[in-house]
Amino acid sequence: NPVKQQAGCIQLGPNHAFTYNEIVKITHNFEILIGDGGSGSVYYGILNNGNEVAVKVLKDLHQRGPKEFVAE
Repeated sequence: NPVKQQAGCIQLGPNHAFTYNEIVKITHNFEILIGDGGSGSVYYGILNNGNEVAVKVLKDLHQRGPKEFVAE
């Protein structure tokens, strides 16, 4: 089973990636904004298996840096 849950987090196996079209579907076209930080905006989404997720759309990391992203 590639899905693991720990401390409320979902891990979809190593190196799992979503296409942009899949992200649009998961977030219902980025309909519900649930947060906005220095490195990006966070949207509510639902995976095909019913799990709720937060999807972060990154701003330019070159300006802020990866440490700020990880801190958020």
